[in-house]
Amino acid sequence: MSIAQTIQNTVEAMPAGQIFGYQELPSYAKSPGAVIKAISRMVSDKSLERFSKGKFYVPKKGLFGMRKPSDGELIRSMLYKGGRLRGYVTGLSLYNQLGLTTQVPRTITVSYNGGRQEKEFGTIRIKTVVARIPIQEKDVKFLQYLDALKDIKKIMDSDVNLSLKIMRRYISELSDREQGRLVKLAQNYYSPQVRALVGLLFSSLKLSVPGSLSRSLNPTTIYKLKLDQSKWPMAREWNIR
Repeated sequence: MSIAQTIQNTVEAMPAGQIFGYQELPSYAKSPGAVIKAISRMVSDKSLERFSKGKFYVPKKGLFGMRKPSDGELIRSMLYKGGRLRGYVTGLSLYNQLGLTTQVPRTITVSYNGGRQEKEFGTIRIKTVVARIPIQEKDVKFLQYLDALKDIKKIMDSDVNLSLKIMRRYISELSDREQGRLVKLAQNYYSPQVRALVGLLFSSLKLSVPGSLSRSLNPTTIYKLKLDQSKWPMAREWNIR
C-alpha cells in the first residue's frame, strides 16, 4: 500500500473535528515529504481542513454548513503534541470543574511545557502559562489539586473554607501511594503556603504527615487565609489563620 493510501485510510478513520499533526501520522518519521504531499492533496480536495500551521482536521457538515472543531477538541490540541501530553488545564476553568466556583471563563488557562502564548479561537481563548515541572500524565491530577490550593484565596466567587472542604474530599479519595506523590510534588515544586495547606488537610483527615513536610516550613511564617478556626481546629498547628 502506498504512503498516500495509508494516510488517506488513517485520516478517514479519524472522528470528524479531531485535530492532528503530521507527527501523529504513520510513515511521517520515515517519509515526511511523502506524508506532507499526501496531506496537501487532501486539503486541496477539501477532504481535510487546515487548522493552523502543521495541524489539520476532518470537516463535519452540520445544518448550517461545515462545523469547526469543538471547544474540547481545541483544548486537546493544545494539551498534546505528536500524541504526547505537554500541558494540563488549570486556572478558573479547572476550579469550576472541581466545584470550587460557579464562574465559567471564556479564557482557558493551560499549564504548558513551553513558552507563554495566547490563541483566539472565536468561541474560546486559550492562554498558556509555563509549567512548574515536566508534565507527565500520571501527575496531572495532583498538579491540578496543588494549583487549586495555590490559588485558593484568589478563586472568584468562592469561599476559602468551602473550597478547602472540597479539596479535602478529593485528597481523601486518593490511594496511599497517590497521597504520597501529592506530598512529594508539593514539597519539591510549590510554595510554603501550599505545603502548609497540604499538611492541614492531611492532619484533618488523620493521615500520616511526613516529617519532611513540616521541616520544609519556616515555623515563624503565618499564612493568612481567614479560615474559620472552628471548622479547621488544626489550622494553628500549620500557622494558618
